[in-house]
Amino acid sequence: MTGVKNVTVSASDQLQEVFRQAQQDRNPVYLYRKPGEHGISLDLSQWNEIEVFDVDNLMAIVPPGLLLKDLNKAAAAKGLRFIPADSPILESLSVGEWAHRGCPNLLSWKYGAGKHFLLGSSYVFPNGEITAVGGKCIKNVSGYDLTRFLTGAYADLAVGVQFVLKLMPQPACRLRYDVEVASLEAASKLAGELQSRPVPPAWLYWADPIAGTKLFGQKQQGQRIIFELDGNEAEVNDYAAAVNKMLTVCKAKNAAVKAKLPDLSYLETKEEGFWLVDEFKIPYPGVSKFAETVKKALKENNWEGGLFGQLADGKINLYVKKADIGTNIFITKLQDQARALGGVSTGKYERVHGAGGSGALAVLEKNFKQCMDPAQIFNRPAGVIK
Repeated sequence: MTGVKNVTVSASDQLQEVFRQAQQDRNPVYLYRKPGEHGISLDLSQWNEIEVFDVDNLMAIVPPGLLLKDLNKAAAAKGLRFIPADSPILESLSVGEWAHRGCPNLLSWKYGAGKHFLLGSSYVFPNGEITAVGGKCIKNVSGYDLTRFLTGAYADLAVGVQFVLKLMPQPACRLRYDVEVASLEAASKLAGELQSRPVPPAWLYWADPIAGTKLFGQKQQGQRIIFELDGNEAEVNDYAAAVNKMLTVCKAKNAAVKAKLPDLSYLETKEEGFWLVDEFKIPYPGVSKFAETVKKALKENNWEGGLFGQLADGKINLYVKKADIGTNIFITKLQDQARALGGVSTGKYERVHGAGGSGALAVLEKNFKQCMDPAQIFNRPAGVIK
């Protein structure tokens, strides 16, 4: 077979049949990845009708093709929200691709990891089998947590076809800040001050001058920090009074033009530069040291770039103006530094741009995949290259 065939799927049995036939033909099947030179590229975008919306139990059952922004709009109409979708930063992702990426959540500082909002799911494996894991409430999760295992970021173990999601009420009040400080040390200090409160902000997003100028489309001189408080009105007003004092101590200035959080759903597919998100997680006191390593490594290669991300959570992302960085040595150096600072390298870079993950979890995933994908058809590594 030559060329790539686009196949639209809108039901589990259709997907099962595609996989069964592909296993027989040893034909690659791609989803949420760039296809190789031949095979099948799946399109689940029409599989997008909400199946159940249970307001009383704060729960929804949805298919993989539903966009996060459409889910959040439907939830908001009922006075609810799906926390990982409660910002525009990933609004163009479908629920299925959100799960494929490991359930990222901008609001994790206050509300916890995105996977906490995935109660259960159903998956079609590359051999055509289907299974349901988890349930409609946390009590149904016992023994091995297959829901979280199958949503390991970029693991390509199966295709999620139904998701049971936990919802929460909309807050009565929100208050957003958009400020700049002179240095990364001041930004880290502000994050530390906010962390010292009994309840942190809902989210905080940071960008240095180079990355911020590119992301927000505005010339940026200092370190930009955008964050939001949410809760009842009295709670937010009380918090705001404390925040205003923190901003004075950290010599923060209001941004000249307030920025809207950009949609970063497909940031890494942009032709303008090299973007790497969800790779580095570093305790925020160590971010300054990590930034020094990045700056030195960029200079050694005569590149220009910057950092951005969820500073308080330590989720630090990379931007390099050069589109093709051409070597893994640069990334390896940053991964080593992240670990030296007490942080982690998630292995996302190897999964997306290389031959796959490493470590004990990667071995477990490989063995699982060999059982459920005997012909190794699903997202073959050749289709993983950007």
